[in-house]
Amino acid sequence: MNTEELKKLFELYDNYKNKNLSTERLRHPDIKNNFQLFSGKKIFDIHREGFSIEERGIFSVTFGRGGTKILAWSQMHGDEPTATTALFDLLNFFSTNDEFNGFRNFLLDKITFCFVPMLNPDGAEKHQRANQINIDINRDALKKQTPESQILWMLAEKIKPQFGFNLHDQNSYYTAGRSGKSAAVSLLAPPVDFDKTVDETRLRSMQVISVINKMLSEYIPGHVARYNDDFEPRAFGDNLTKNRISSILIESGFIKNDINKETIRKLNFVALVSAFNTIAEESYKSEKAEDYFSIPENESLLFDLLLKNLSLHSNGKNFTIDIGINREKCFDETTQIFYYKGTIKEAGDLSIYNGIEEHDLRGFSVECAKIYDKEFYDLSALREFDFSSLLSKGYGYITIWNETETNSFFNFPINAIPKYRKFSPAIAVDEYANLLLIKNGKIESVIINGFYQDSAETKIAILNGLVIS
Repeated sequence: MNTEELKKLFELYDNYKNKNLSTERLRHPDIKNNFQLFSGKKIFDIHREGFSIEERGIFSVTFGRGGTKILAWSQMHGDEPTATTALFDLLNFFSTNDEFNGFRNFLLDKITFCFVPMLNPDGAEKHQRANQINIDINRDALKKQTPESQILWMLAEKIKPQFGFNLHDQNSYYTAGRSGKSAAVSLLAPPVDFDKTVDETRLRSMQVISVINKMLSEYIPGHVARYNDDFEPRAFGDNLTKNRISSILIESGFIKNDINKETIRKLNFVALVSAFNTIAEESYKSEKAEDYFSIPENESLLFDLLLKNLSLHSNGKNFTIDIGINREKCFDETTQIFYYKGTIKEAGDLSIYNGIEEHDLRGFSVECAKIYDKEFYDLSALREFDFSSLLSKGYGYITIWNETETNSFFNFPINAIPKYRKFSPAIAVDEYANLLLIKNGKIESVIINGFYQDSAETKIAILNGLVIS
């Protein structure tokens, strides 16, 4: 299928998108329920391959009748669900009857697929990277201590695939080289040794990645990166490549205005269909290793919020600094709620960095947000509170007496300090990101928990505060 025909298919992606699945969080019941929807379709052979440490079933779905075998797995890190949703979108595509039947049957005639969505269901339940005993499955390819890694190795040995697709998420702070553009998708052909030798198996991975890159670049030019290729002897991709399985790592990154990664989900669909097509056609063989190495490498050069050219007063002197702030997305297991934790990550000359959100604040000085002098005995008094007024006066913290009502986060646009906690705000790396931006003696904006709030704006942009621990 040529590029224009593939583009037509991708325009109809919403026809195949599984509307039951969220990219923000996936749990084991979600995929079990969706496997039940596919169980009546003759095209798919759904099989429980074994169990996780906490006895959750790990499933494979096999389909196709071709001589080329592909093994694809997702969510071996439990908090990386984007590609799992894309695999279910692909199952919808392969079981649909529409104008692409010819292409669909071509792929099924050439390839036998085995998908393993959610290799780490225990980690998914807690929304954490590691499994139930805190082992990173992608560092267990040698010792095979965990049932999850044993299942993946068992499938690789049984199927003997020519290609393996290792599907992950990466954080928002990578750029494609030094372009300043976020790495929406990062790709890697894992090496077989510390010398990063390019043997026949790794070359095939590079060639397929080159094709993926060209297709993705039609949609997100400048936003495709090459993942660092340092050899990791404990990782699955590196070990599968050593075992003559051409492994392709796809990392789901970040693109602006896609907070829930639905665009990245579609790009996974695009990347995988493009890869399957070139493998079925064997057209990847015309690509060169140089095409792979021309993809710019991942660089960690992005902040959620970059404040530039601020004046900081200290010890009787003024200093010009930039401040880089990240908002870590956290999961509270007790409440089953996501929240953000804003932290100052860098300060000083940050001219080599970019911000997803940037403000040039030449002429502004920066100070710590203030602690409100009134104390609150419980949260009920805050329900109707005028936070806009409080923020405009430079307050970023309140004091709470009833510590039983507090968690790690605070569902108000301000931070809470438990009465027993002694706390002094500071402008320093790894400190809470709560700042005042002042011009001509007036507070023009505040940063609360890493969120930028214009003092003149009545609409609150702060998604949550923190309980200072």
